[in-house]
Amino acid sequence: MVEPATSPTVAASLAKYLRELRTSRFPDAKLTQTDLAQALSAEERVAVSTISAWENTRTPTLPPPYRLSAYAQFFATERSLEGPPHLVPLSQLSAQEHKTREELERKLFRLRDDDAGTPPRQSWRFDDGAPITVICSDLKESDEVKLGPLSDVDNPNYTELYSYADLDALVALLEHLRSSNPEVDIHRVLASETDIDLINHLVLLGGIAWNEVTRRLNDSVGLPVRQVVNEKIHSGEVFEVVDGGPNHGEQFLPRWRADDPGTQEKPGVLLEDVAMLARLPNPYNGIRTLTYCNGVHSRGVLGAVKCLTHPTVRGDNERYLAEAFHGSDRFVVLMRVPVFRGQTVSPSLKNPGTVLYQWPEEQSRN
Repeated sequence: MVEPATSPTVAASLAKYLRELRTSRFPDAKLTQTDLAQALSAEERVAVSTISAWENTRTPTLPPPYRLSAYAQFFATERSLEGPPHLVPLSQLSAQEHKTREELERKLFRLRDDDAGTPPRQSWRFDDGAPITVICSDLKESDEVKLGPLSDVDNPNYTELYSYADLDALVALLEHLRSSNPEVDIHRVLASETDIDLINHLVLLGGIAWNEVTRRLNDSVGLPVRQVVNEKIHSGEVFEVVDGGPNHGEQFLPRWRADDPGTQEKPGVLLEDVAMLARLPNPYNGIRTLTYCNGVHSRGVLGAVKCLTHPTVRGDNERYLAEAFHGSDRFVVLMRVPVFRGQTVSPSLKNPGTVLYQWPEEQSRN
């Protein structure tokens, strides 16, 4: 689907760059619009007229994000031209080709964001320069998780990170925070630490089970949702709406294969987790922010992070938040996070059914 640009001028930079990629990236190939359309049609057909519209600097249109990812994949390697022009599978790209693809994708997405008329908000950029503290759940607080010997501080090979829950989410978040705030002090701490500076920008990573700080802050900010035990789910606490509105008391559960969550000893196959992304004022310092990236399970925590860090969905999700909440830094969103073959899929808030609940209601109405 072709997404119209907001005016004939705003999308010219992306259109110009797409044309330059086709005509100059592989100059000896003399790649035509027909060639490129065929190469990008492996999974879903692209018309030659669509390629032409994307390259038209007078009356431009914006390609959807997944098409820009395909552009980056194609132009990352000259092996795309071996035989008929085609997309080299990601699994067959070399390390250098992957790096090139990521650089191209970042540039394409940046141009698309700039050309969308109003640049999207950047939720993970803090222009005030204040420090950022990421507070993580502590596995040492769990009676269910058995930590290995390397988590013992007396072990010569002690590794602090073995005590951190949600490591996938932590790594993705820290990488993005540091690239978005290169001059800012960013700290990661365990919730069990006693000297946490609570007047910074705060990010709470993970749920209430092993995070006393999250439990305390939940009480302070009056969240419209809470995490509660549900007898059907043995592996985490589910989200329940407590805002007093029409959804009051509704619970949102993960989805399992054959609708079977299994047992603690043998859990079922998770198909969709539920995540919470929330931004509120820091109750200990109102000029700083408090952000939740939470889930019923770790898959949901990672999904909440990837929602605003993964380049394929980040721009559209930022626009969704800007439109739904009028740019406010006071919102709560519950979303479904797909899990495919064990991998957490970055949730797109614009996909029907992804957003399960959002607050405040009055700001989300058009």
